[in-house]
Amino acid sequence: GFKKLADFGWYIDGDIPLGYVTNLMEYAVEEKKKQLDDFFIEHYNNRIKESTKCFMSKHSNRLHIIKEAIECHNEKKFYSSTILFLSQADGICNGLLFKVGRNKQDLNKYLKSTEYGDFLTLILNSINEKSAIDSYYPEESNIYESALNRHGVIHGGITDFGTKENSLKAFSLLCFVNDFI
Repeated sequence: GFKKLADFGWYIDGDIPLGYVTNLMEYAVEEKKKQLDDFFIEHYNNRIKESTKCFMSKHSNRLHIIKEAIECHNEKKFYSSTILFLSQADGICNGLLFKVGRNKQDLNKYLKSTEYGDFLTLILNSINEKSAIDSYYPEESNIYESALNRHGVIHGGITDFGTKENSLKAFSLLCFVNDFI
């Protein structure tokens, strides 16, 4: 279920109650995109308003960049906010978040070096397995439910990513790594 959520471009955070997470995973498995989008857009719209508190304690060195990304999002500069959110999520993971193929092993080693339980291991597998966000090849994008792709965004291969939804998807990934890594 967590992997399927990632295929839709959404990641959970620590503020989503477990009961909701179960429902969201069911929606993802049943490919109920509208229900997923509606929930996550509302949830992350609300969370973005008070999110600086969440990042301050663990990532104060990144806070000025994250604040700027949030300002860009609030000003509807979604191209900028999306790129900034994605880059900070990767930075929190020491540049290992968007590795593909056998390079995912480096991310797996990094995740194993953090302290987490078995349930959290399942959650973390949503970033340790290849999904839409870290797919490298453009022709792979049609096998995922989300068109948001870090490689295409950062390297200029995708030019139509500047939407509120994509900005919130990138923000959801940032919240995910902030809360669980």
